[in-house]
Formats: sequence, C-alpha cells, structure tokens
Amino acid sequence: MSSTTRNKKARPARRGPGRPAGEKSDDSVAILQDVALDLFSQRGFHAVTIKDIAKATGLNAALIYYYFGSKEDLFQQSVQVAVDRAFEQFETLAQGHTAPDQIIRDWIETHIKQRELIRKLVQVSLDYSKMEHRVPETDAAIRQFYDRERAVLSSAIRKGVRQKLFRKVDPDQTTEFISTFLDGAMVRSLIFDDFNSSKAIRSLQKFILSHLQDGT
Repeated sequence: MSSTTRNKKARPARRGPGRPAGEKSDDSVAILQDVALDLFSQRGFHAVTIKDIAKATGLNAALIYYYFGSKEDLFQQSVQVAVDRAFEQFETLAQGHTAPDQIIRDWIETHIKQRELIRKLVQVSLDYSKMEHRVPETDAAIRQFYDRERAVLSSAIRKGVRQKLFRKVDPDQTTEFISTFLDGAMVRSLIFDDFNSSKAIRSLQKFILSHLQDGT
C-alpha cells in the first residue's frame, strides 16, 4: 500500500501568491468530496477519472492530486464524509432525546432526511464490494457506518427492555432486521424509480415500534 493511501486526511493547500489562507482550501476539498461521491455513485469507481472530477468541479487535476494523493484516497475520504454526515443528521434529530423509542425513531428518520446521501453511500459500497483490490481504510469507513448503526439501535433496544418500555426481544437480531430493511429500501429505490422509499421506511418505523411495545 502506498503512503498516500494510508493518509486519512486531505493535505492542507499550499498558499500561492495572492491566495488567501484557510476557508478557500477547505471549500475546495469539500467540493471535491461531494462531486466525487456523486460521480462514483453514478458511474462506479473504475469509470471515473481524476480528469472527470476536475472537469465537474472546475479545479485543476494537479490540485486534486495535491489534496488527496490518489483517486483511491479521494474515494475513501468521500465515503468517510458521507458516513459522518449521516450521523450528524442523526445527532441533530436526537439532540436532547433519551427515550429508547425516540432514539430508534430518530435513526430511522435519518434515512428519510438523508435519503439521497445514504443512497449514494449504499451505491458506492455495492460497487466497491466488486473490486478485486480492497483498501483497509475504505473497508473500515464503510463498516463504520454499520458498526455505529448497530451501536445506536442495540443500545436503545437494550435500554428499552431494561426499563420495561419494550417487550423482551433479541437486541442484535432486531437491530439486524432494521438495518437490513433500511438497506433493502435504498437498493430497491435504486432499481425502481417509482419506489417510494420514504413511505416504506415510515412503515418500518411504525412496525418496529409497535413490535417492540406490543405487550408492554
């Protein structure tokens, strides 16, 4: 693995003559990550080139290599940003919420609020799973989404059972069911343009909470 692949953060931009420090370089990095995620989700990793990203952003290809080192680094960081943004949305929804049912509701609601972002994350993850050469950092970024999801849901379910707000269920099994359904809704929305994933996810939300609270 190259030393650039091991880098987890984009390098700070050089200050050229007349170039302001700080915000401008941060904006360029954010634009590159957003556009790269869009292109990777639309075309797949192998079909997208640095030149494609440069053309879409209006930035010089050499600058992209300066910030990220390689297309693989840009891909990995784009995935990481998507994961972080999904959880930022969840944390915003869950701010001040401590009740287990509300935490579960907030996580499922995040898949509606951040539908397009999570769809892209699922799409690039599916494409990446077919790649012959995998990168540990990218594997970790993708897996992090599911690990954090598992922690949120299983903790809320266990707390609800302890407090006798939920009936006794297997937290890990119930978490896996929720996670698998959410993935399935995203994948189906990629297959069928007319599939209403938001409606399906709200149905899941209602079903899960009813299932957990049934008999309590």
